[in-house]
Amino acid sequence: MRWGRRFVCGCAAIGLGVVILLALILPAGFWWFLLGAVLIVFGFWYIRFC
Repeated sequence: MRWGRRFVCGCAAIGLGVVILLALILPAGFWWFLLGAVLIVFGFWYIRFC
């Protein structure tokens, strides 16, 4: 399957919509926890592939 620009932009739009909906529902403390988890995962990915 070839991933085109439309596919990537569509997935980004869906992901952004989900984040906006969750931001309306979840408390602020959750987002700090999620940010920390994302930074840890990104750090492991960066060490492994770069």
